[in-house]
Amino acid sequence: MKKVERKNIFAITERIVLLLAALCLAFAGTAQAQQLREARTHTRGMLHETIYNTGEIGRKWHYRDHDITLDPLMEWPGNSATIIDGLQYSGQHNIIGGGISIAASYEDANPFDITQRLYSFGGSSGQHIPITVAGVYSFPLSIERIENYPLLEDGALNPDYDPDEAEEIIVSKWATNTGVTVTRTTRAWSYPDYDDLIIFEYVFENTGDTDGDGAADTDETLYEVLIGFHYGVAPSMLGFQRWYGTWEYDFMYKNDLRGYFDRHRWLRYVLNTGNGLDSDFSEGGKPEPKYFPTFAESGRQGGGLMSPQAPGVQMLFYDTNHLAKEGETFALDPRVANERMIDDDGTLKQPFMNKVESGNSREDKMKPKLVPYTRWSGTYTPYRETVWAPPEGTEDPDSLRWTGRGAFNFRQSYKAVGHHIVFGPYILEKGEKVEFSYAEVVGYGATEDPNEWDEGGGLGEVIDEQLPWHLVPRWNDPVKDPASGQILTQDYLGDYGYPDYVNSDVRTVKDVADMAYNAYTGKPPVLPLWPEDNPRDGVYQIPSPPPAPVATISNNEFAHSVIRWGRAQEGFAHPRLTGSVATYRVYKSSAAIGPWTLLAEVPTGSAEHLADENTYEVIDRETVVGESQWYAVTSVDAAGNASGKTNLTQATAGLGPAETLAEVHAVPNPFYLNSGFTGGGTGNDSPGNQIGFYGLPEQATIEIYSYSGQLVEMIEHNAAQYSTPWFQISRNDQEIASGVYFFVVHSADGQIYRGKFVIVK
Repeated sequence: MKKVERKNIFAITERIVLLLAALCLAFAGTAQAQQLREARTHTRGMLHETIYNTGEIGRKWHYRDHDITLDPLMEWPGNSATIIDGLQYSGQHNIIGGGISIAASYEDANPFDITQRLYSFGGSSGQHIPITVAGVYSFPLSIERIENYPLLEDGALNPDYDPDEAEEIIVSKWATNTGVTVTRTTRAWSYPDYDDLIIFEYVFENTGDTDGDGAADTDETLYEVLIGFHYGVAPSMLGFQRWYGTWEYDFMYKNDLRGYFDRHRWLRYVLNTGNGLDSDFSEGGKPEPKYFPTFAESGRQGGGLMSPQAPGVQMLFYDTNHLAKEGETFALDPRVANERMIDDDGTLKQPFMNKVESGNSREDKMKPKLVPYTRWSGTYTPYRETVWAPPEGTEDPDSLRWTGRGAFNFRQSYKAVGHHIVFGPYILEKGEKVEFSYAEVVGYGATEDPNEWDEGGGLGEVIDEQLPWHLVPRWNDPVKDPASGQILTQDYLGDYGYPDYVNSDVRTVKDVADMAYNAYTGKPPVLPLWPEDNPRDGVYQIPSPPPAPVATISNNEFAHSVIRWGRAQEGFAHPRLTGSVATYRVYKSSAAIGPWTLLAEVPTGSAEHLADENTYEVIDRETVVGESQWYAVTSVDAAGNASGKTNLTQATAGLGPAETLAEVHAVPNPFYLNSGFTGGGTGNDSPGNQIGFYGLPEQATIEIYSYSGQLVEMIEHNAAQYSTPWFQISRNDQEIASGVYFFVVHSADGQIYRGKFVIVK
């Protein structure tokens, strides 16, 4: 009996092993075909953005829990995380999520039954809880970030540099449950005239692959195909957090934000026009509630306005191939369409929809909107669905061309957060594709023109606010303290100017949009612009300033910062080079976004600054041990055209290690809320939150205890440095409270030093 049992056990075990092996092989095969949800980040220019291989942009769309982000969410300027009054802020982020949508039907489907319609939401739908995208609507295939920098990491010229391509390219690809495979190519530059934009090019192909395994699951032709581009725009996180303590939808909706549409440029953008207390535009850009004079005058934190950004999306190309004609789509059925909506070729005038709405874009709300027999926002009539004509001088000469197209619903521009533009309906047979291009653009405000009018900007759906046109607010306007009613300045820009991160004459979002058009088409804009007249693919014949060098920062024996760079860029060639390097400018700042101090100006070949024949050197002697500074070196031609700060580097001043363990000092001691180091930084790692331990040998262990004897943190110091920082975070990732703390230092040779310090917050 025992032998039989053992034999059965062995047989069962063998079958289990074989089954597990088969499952492992199957899983391995699936894992090879099925990629993970991944992201890559654009950081080359001033506009930073996170790109996913599932269609999402920035993050999954949702309008809650916005107090912290580790990834750029249309962040402008980049590296903007900061600390104010001991509170950590993620910085100037401007979207609650973004992405694309696809809606389609098979030939035999009833288009009036949305349960028979196919939907894919790649980051374009959500509410207070983000929806699952990967494995449901999107099946990631690949994502790759490509660097096309003029210089290599070692500072040498890049022999493969392509002057007709972007400096930073991200190519992401995913299949969808609709059978449409999407390829998205995004491009960014560091050139100061072109560094506030990212260009997106999309290809939507009916491959029949509905699960991302690379094989066609259906040969069906797709009908009534609607393709949408969606952004939840809310400028900016820092402004909302300084005003309300949170970047929450409740404070965005029907409150601070206004959505606008510049019809001449096909540009949709959002402004933060108030502070939630009233609708007066004099509070535009959210004045810093506590330190307005200090920040405005010094330029710290980007100045006195906490939300001056005007983020937007500009269409550059939409496909007119494969649009359904009369008799092929319900969108042109006489019951829902009229002759004004039909183009000369018998297709529907584009866009299908141009909607601004709340940030609530949940699935059951979006699905009935992405159907061919109704338009969420209606269509343009000669007077924008109103009885009022546009203001004199604001009408473009080709205004009749807009009649019958998807209308911008200005009545809901006070909701502002959700921006949706949709094209179609298309008919896509297996193997057919359609293409689109647009640009993310962000500027400091929307306009400098006191007489600029755009659609939108209204206060709500009431009879006296149904005018489609509103004067666009400017940051030249007065700024008022809402608590006291005191006018803080009559002309903010006139009194304080632009912050340092606005690094060229391309300033407002309209300026940036014009440069995006220039980059894409290779020619300056002549208004009005029509995306359907633009090339299918970008031209990218962009003028280039001389590239910034690759710079390194080190400390000398006096804890001074030593900035060095090579000379390879002086031999850089480019068909549209604005000029060769004539001089270098070395900048210093306590924060990555400025304000910047000019540390040195170095003419090319300057003997004073050549450490050797191929290396320049500048020494910053105004350093303090333990404090951090940001440094950047720009290249400037004879006409004054400058590179971007692509070598932006943070450095902490430090000394070499002590020979033996003697006295160790905790500095500052006591630590007060505003007594920390002044260097810039991000999150918990800001020097403003830093306590330094000084007098350490190369190897040592620091134990930190609370007054009650509880071990708070243990730091392993293993570096040829005299000091090591601690950022007041416990081993359980908790912020340290006020109190008396003790520390014990153990050296590698068994020596011990004991001390104490005080934290007051």
